[in-house]
Amino acid sequence: MTERNYWQRMRRKQMSRRALLRASGRAGVGAAGLALVGCGDDDDDDQQSAAQAAGQQQQQQQAMQQQRGQQQQQQQAMQQQGQQGQQDAAAESQADQADKQEQSADDAQEQQQAVAADIVRGGTLRFSTPAATHDYFDPHRAVFGPTQFWMGFYMNYLIRWRNKEEGILESDVASLPETPDEETYIFSIDRGARFWDQYPTEGGRLVTAQDIEVNFQRQIDAADSTGAEDSTYLGASAFRKTASMETPDETTFIAKTDGIDATYLGSPVLRPFSWITSPEAISEYGDRWRDEAGNVELSSGTGPFIPLTYDPDLGLDMTRNDNYWKIGADGQPLPYMDNVGMKNLTDPTAVETAYRSREIDVGGFPLSTLQADEISTDFPDHPQGQIAFGFTIITGIFNYNPDWPGEDGLGNPYLDRRFCYALHLAVDRYLMIDAVYLGSGKPSGQEHTPWFNQYWAIPEEELLSTPGYRPDRDADIADARAALDASGYDKDRKMILYAPDIWEQTYQGILETEKNMYEEALGIEIEFNIQPYTVLLQRWVSKTYPGGGPQWTNPPDDLDPTTSYLQNLTPGGATNNLSYEFQPMTDIANKMRVTLDREERREMAFEAQRILLGTHPDHGVEGLGFAPAVMNGISPALWWPYVQRPADTLQFAHASHRYDEGWVDVNHPDYPA
Repeated sequence: MTERNYWQRMRRKQMSRRALLRASGRAGVGAAGLALVGCGDDDDDDQQSAAQAAGQQQQQQQAMQQQRGQQQQQQQAMQQQGQQGQQDAAAESQADQADKQEQSADDAQEQQQAVAADIVRGGTLRFSTPAATHDYFDPHRAVFGPTQFWMGFYMNYLIRWRNKEEGILESDVASLPETPDEETYIFSIDRGARFWDQYPTEGGRLVTAQDIEVNFQRQIDAADSTGAEDSTYLGASAFRKTASMETPDETTFIAKTDGIDATYLGSPVLRPFSWITSPEAISEYGDRWRDEAGNVELSSGTGPFIPLTYDPDLGLDMTRNDNYWKIGADGQPLPYMDNVGMKNLTDPTAVETAYRSREIDVGGFPLSTLQADEISTDFPDHPQGQIAFGFTIITGIFNYNPDWPGEDGLGNPYLDRRFCYALHLAVDRYLMIDAVYLGSGKPSGQEHTPWFNQYWAIPEEELLSTPGYRPDRDADIADARAALDASGYDKDRKMILYAPDIWEQTYQGILETEKNMYEEALGIEIEFNIQPYTVLLQRWVSKTYPGGGPQWTNPPDDLDPTTSYLQNLTPGGATNNLSYEFQPMTDIANKMRVTLDREERREMAFEAQRILLGTHPDHGVEGLGFAPAVMNGISPALWWPYVQRPADTLQFAHASHRYDEGWVDVNHPDYPA
């Protein structure tokens, strides 16, 4: 029996459709948008397998047949950010939709044949990237957004998002889980999944259930090679929700929680940087992944590409993994492309120039909408779209650590929430939207629930009437000054704030704009200390972060904010390094974790957001969060006509893994020789 046939037969043992629907509710997956990809029903394995392949190729065909009118529709859909996938519906309605999706398999299969005939193999796909904005190539330690984008090309998850906004999950190294009860998740390992054929996994051995257990245990232990606790494992608390693990055979991995946990599939299983690496590499490299943070040659994974070189001044290069096990529409192993390149570019003008000269094939952040419009005028045949920019800009970061003496040693000013509230209101959201995104952005209340997360975020009309987000700047300044006076802050005391160097490099002059904004509103002197992200991360981990002006933060792990609340806003949370503690907020987060009804969790999330914004009628500013949000941009995307990108890559963050089905037409007249 071949490994491929064995895997197909194993699908018969996977979860039923209705079992998956129960699991998806725990992951916060949208109801009306739920789709089953890469899993079989109890009695329709072959049909679902065909539907999987056909559904994948539908996405490819959409990408290949991009027309301007279609792109406009897509832009609107992206801005709506999956409202359909966030609508409430009963489990029976979810199952009905899944049935309809399966019934379309025959039509999709015909389309698949047409797509397969057009696919061209070979070539290189090139992007711009802020290559110096990197922390670790360790698949369990990294948190920086650019690193996450790179890793999506060369690492695999246990299971993964196909489309996060629409709530579509798909298999990856393993099948979507069977859930025989509310505390048990059974994953079947794909018997084709192999590690790279290079040291320390020469020969490209098969992935086993025991390998998955080692990956989970490493993050649960969160220790260095000496056994000492290592705070750089930022997903530790998420993985510690795994109460027990079993591996009854090489193909079955069973994880159990201690009681109902509505967040378990969303985090740790679907959490960014929950990549699967080899136990051999964990043993061989260990702390070197932490101490040699720029050494990409230490990587070990299973993905469609293999990283070759990394230089923060030049970028990152990857080559095709000839040992990859997933099969493309043409019946041959993925990926279609030979190479992927990430070119270090951070200046918008440099990105535009590189795109026009075909040094890069995909144009995106930090291009402005104005630049994208000018490119489209000159190249009207280039497909384009819009992506909600997942990296929320926050007001800064308030350090609530009572043991930190302040950057100047005069005491921690953030311990008085009224001072924090003054800084929060001093930020002019609309000025920042114009200065950073030239108007192509919208205010967001929290990084956990940005504006495009329309199901979970408080209604837009409520946000726009909230202090700090209302259009009445004079009222915000008056309230900010009143809060500052009430806090007793010495106005002769200079406030030192930190700013990432790439923030100023990307938006030259932005710190002067912020300085004037704060000083005009509050009448205190502001000094910005510009530092690389590595320094900021160290200060954050050590709980001595001095605060900062508006800057990016990471995209939300999951549209359902429950996990983010637990990790960031409860005592002992893995990423609560700013010592936020407010019992009503802790109570809400803990209640959300054990509440399976998504509508009830949504109402609790609304209450949490009012606490974190300082507008809850029972708590005032007492529970103000440590990083109220400012805005999220609407990022333009363009690509040369020879680039055939899957439609699911047009979504916020954590979508680069979907490029495993992308390809470039090396025969196209525009493709650079």
